[in-house]
Amino acid sequence: MIRLTIRSILVLAGGCLLPLGSAVAQCPDGTPPPCRGAAAPATRRPVPPLDDKTWIVVPFENVARVQDIDWLKDASVNLLYLDMSKWTDIHVIDDERVADLIREVPEARRGAQLTLQSGMAVAKRAGAGRLVMGDLLKVGTRTQIVGKVFDVRTGQRLRTVRQEAANPDSIMASFGVLARGVLNLGAPSSGSAGGIGTTSIGAYQSYIAGVAFLNRWILDSARVQFAQALALDSTFALAHYKLALVYGWDAPGSAEGPRHAGLAAQLGTGLPARERALVSGYAAFSNHHYAEACGIFGRMVRADSTDVEGWYNLGECSYHDPAVVPAGGDSTRMVFQGDWNTMLRAFRKTLDLDPTYHLAFQHIQDALLVSSRTGCRLRGEETQCVGQNPELYQAFLLRDADSLVIAPVKVSRDPEAYAAQGLKWGSQHARAANLEEARRAAESWLQAGPNESRPKAAYARILLRMGNPQGARAMLHQIPPNAFHSRVEVSNLWVDRIESAIKLDSIAEATMLADSLRTLTDTIPGLILGDVVWSVFGHRKPLAAAITKTVDGPAWVGRYFRLQADAVLGLTSDSLFDAEAAFAKNLTPSQGVTRVAQLITGTVIWVDPKVRGRRWPVTDTSSSDPRLRLLSVLASGDTAAFRRALLRFDSLAVLVQDGADNGFALTGAYGHLAVADTVGALRLLRNFQSTTWPKTPILDNLGAGFTFSGMLWARTFLLLGDLETATGQPPAALAAYRRFVRLWQGADPEFQPDVARARAAISSLGG
Repeated sequence: MIRLTIRSILVLAGGCLLPLGSAVAQCPDGTPPPCRGAAAPATRRPVPPLDDKTWIVVPFENVARVQDIDWLKDASVNLLYLDMSKWTDIHVIDDERVADLIREVPEARRGAQLTLQSGMAVAKRAGAGRLVMGDLLKVGTRTQIVGKVFDVRTGQRLRTVRQEAANPDSIMASFGVLARGVLNLGAPSSGSAGGIGTTSIGAYQSYIAGVAFLNRWILDSARVQFAQALALDSTFALAHYKLALVYGWDAPGSAEGPRHAGLAAQLGTGLPARERALVSGYAAFSNHHYAEACGIFGRMVRADSTDVEGWYNLGECSYHDPAVVPAGGDSTRMVFQGDWNTMLRAFRKTLDLDPTYHLAFQHIQDALLVSSRTGCRLRGEETQCVGQNPELYQAFLLRDADSLVIAPVKVSRDPEAYAAQGLKWGSQHARAANLEEARRAAESWLQAGPNESRPKAAYARILLRMGNPQGARAMLHQIPPNAFHSRVEVSNLWVDRIESAIKLDSIAEATMLADSLRTLTDTIPGLILGDVVWSVFGHRKPLAAAITKTVDGPAWVGRYFRLQADAVLGLTSDSLFDAEAAFAKNLTPSQGVTRVAQLITGTVIWVDPKVRGRRWPVTDTSSSDPRLRLLSVLASGDTAAFRRALLRFDSLAVLVQDGADNGFALTGAYGHLAVADTVGALRLLRNFQSTTWPKTPILDNLGAGFTFSGMLWARTFLLLGDLETATGQPPAALAAYRRFVRLWQGADPEFQPDVARARAAISSLGG
């Protein structure tokens, strides 16, 4: 999702992005993996020894199949777990882990009743010495609950405990009494349901339904259920916690997430120890206190290595923590406080424990599909890299065998060190290796859930990054139209469909999807994703309007970024140069020349130097961004220095062949044309068309502001057509012109002169 304010614009996104990866392997029949009949056997976890102090509760059986108590089958596990886990001298397997174990039982997959033999097998796999099974029987308004306790070593039934609920409102209290009987304790001192956090059966039922939706990542439905639970009981801490999780994914910029997380911690003091840790850890996380959160979640998984939610949350805080700190107190060597190797290990462990825990896969993909990581050295009470002049650090995602190597560099102080990382990143083909790791993870997810839509969507995106739009499109077509309920997921799915359609020359399909995407997203304040994609087809006005609403700052800020978006699309005017100069003049006193040069890369780099003339407001010949450095040297007027810079740029551009273009081809082409080198410009543009463009994401943000890769595509093909014509290559010129015309045939009137010129060129070339 794309949300930009002046604060987020001023947080510089990292430098030059380089290679993306190699072509993906295919199955013998030409389809993308996993191949039919070739799924690898699932890896079985070692079975721990039985522990008589470890208890497991499996779902109770609805004996008479009465529909209005069917929700109690799964809820029985959670209800007994919450009451039993208050006792510190035993360990009770949490309901998330139980659900994971039950999924592997044949009867559960068929929807049949769980046998004693299967229950024993589940208990042994968990290392539980005590097993609780049970029956539910409703007669009239009364519900009888029967709990049976078994010694897993011997298979003997130790006791049977019965409790009767006179009406639906007393069911949860009855489980509290039943728990004491199961543990062979005395009569309870009260019937309080404080271990659950609510005494409202309706609230608890909505909570259980919401958890089921959330774990399957059906966020809209989860939000409705948790909101309903809180409407019935506003003090229900666990419902606040789960609703905060929903906001974290579905509306990360909303204040509602931290608010509900705080309420969960405030109201959850009476919860069992594990749940108290969860809500307090997530409250810290939602307020960006990542180190505190990771400390809490780290202790949780050390106490119980099978805690799915503990592992998941450890991965979350490790992924999001932007802090850069001295390694072991040594300020000459900085490290990211949130370790992405820890993040990957935590999410992999989550998926190992529960392959259907969809939330855990997303950040594996997010991390492995980027080229670099950005962070900052926090000061005082800061928790994020925002505000005036944050001390920014960046690092390329290098590799050492199976591990990531991420060494943050303060680019403004040591641009050469960062550039050296970029060269190493390219030479070791780290991007290709990271993508391959992401592909393997997605393939494992597909094998675990071959009928699930989310792993298919994730796998399709990886295929796109690897330059295989045909395979991506085949995978995307396997996803049913109504597979996703969240607008975030639907939007991402449509963006990938649009990208694959463009790259396969199905422009009519891509245009239709792009128009629908705008309809989906234009009701969400601050969300410009649909308008950015629509601009790829030459429609600038909706994006200009969205920028006006989105950019929070003085009038000169919004004016520059509106004209910047036009310039990236290829539309320039004197107004742009005036706005660019005003932007630089107003920001330089507070931000510095180097920083301002980075902020206006979108216009410094992608405005044709022949159109710009001598109007260069701010440049930086020592920038770590080779695109900005090249054009800055050109602006200096030193022709000999520029030719040397162009040679260095060309050698660096070779590394880009592994991955996304990121505007390298157009920048380099302008550089070569500035010294009348048409051959050099053509070499870069041809490589773009054949090699890097297929791997370039349509929404790669190429720098500060509104510079997205897809916005450069049409003008790049137009320039390619012009140069192929100039060098007497009619077939190649026709192919480039036709692609340009297909993309912009319905473009705004401002772009139609270029379309008409391309059509005339096609006609003159005999097309």
